[in-house]
Amino acid sequence: MFADLHIHSWYTDGTLSPTEIMEKARNHNISLISICDHNSIDVYKEIESLPGTEAMKIILGTEITSIMDDIEYHVLAYGFDMQNKAFNDLLQYNRNVNINMGNGLIKNIATDYPNISSMDFQNYKRNPKNGGWDSIDYLKSKGLVANWSDYTGLSRKYAAPLENDFLSTAEVIKIIHNAGGYAILAHLCHYVKPCIADYEKKAKLFHNMGIDGFEVYYPQSPTDLTDYLVRFCNEHGLAITAGSDDHGGFIGAPEDKYYIGAVQVEIGQLNLPFIPEE
Repeated sequence: MFADLHIHSWYTDGTLSPTEIMEKARNHNISLISICDHNSIDVYKEIESLPGTEAMKIILGTEITSIMDDIEYHVLAYGFDMQNKAFNDLLQYNRNVNINMGNGLIKNIATDYPNISSMDFQNYKRNPKNGGWDSIDYLKSKGLVANWSDYTGLSRKYAAPLENDFLSTAEVIKIIHNAGGYAILAHLCHYVKPCIADYEKKAKLFHNMGIDGFEVYYPQSPTDLTDYLVRFCNEHGLAITAGSDDHGGFIGAPEDKYYIGAVQVEIGQLNLPFIPEE
């Protein structure tokens, strides 16, 4: 059986409900999943009451935004205490940063587009089936953007300076550890140059920072990076995970490469210390 430990739901920027996620996973012979919504664990309140969860092993997870050298790094957290105050404060802080980003963007765009206003945006309710987040859904509803590419173009032109930025990657790892969790670096392929020397440099950097493992198997990860990370993790006793980063087609649909089933990895190929032994 297979594992997919990086899936997004409509609680943040995915398009799928928890029920739809589990159905897709079963259809691809995936028996171990984790829904890692961005800076949120709200989806797990619903999962607790869903029928059929006993047939699917679900690992508590979330994807946390961090910053280092002006680059966003995403850290997957697993096995943490859901009630830990500092951990929940971190998630809320990150959500507030994202809210402020959206508010600032809409405010700036409104100066050039009379059909856009901050007040209108504040009253707008996103349709979760559309995926994304409030600002992109709002701008789509106004006919100002049609896709992700349009939105990023507007963001580059109209983005407002941040009052507060995300916490450093090292701080995020520490908070995860203090909550009893494991910190796994998501999709290293997004942060490295395509050469072994840079793979080694970045892997050692995060290892020295206290990372507990890497998302080794990932749709866009080149084979040489995957092979390198398997060796590195085995050498240092680090966790090895696999994830599709499924957003339900929000990013890049319909040619989206990030979908449940995109990474076919047997559970036995992974090293998952955050799963309790049965």
